[in-house]
Amino acid sequence: MSVMVTVEIPVQAGKMASLLEMMTQALPATRAFDGCLKVETFAEDGEQSLILVEMWETLGHQKAYMKWRMETGLVDALAPFASGPPIVRSYQPSDA
Repeated sequence: MSVMVTVEIPVQAGKMASLLEMMTQALPATRAFDGCLKVETFAEDGEQSLILVEMWETLGHQKAYMKWRMETGLVDALAPFASGPPIVRSYQPSDA
């Protein structure tokens, strides 16, 4: 069963354009990662946060991906753009 994961990155003032440029370079590898079904990027009006909406085959696939991103330094590379730690949430499909 697929899962949706959101990653909200609070963005420092004036850094959204640079962060979006970095994400444009980084996200093709995310989309190619095993188990990734889809990733969409949304910038908040006012440029205060960036949200990634990710669809994964399983939560295990997303956790493996995050481990890889930490090992390869992308998480650390986000620090100069962020005004705080990312907020990661996972959601399971509902029959409602």
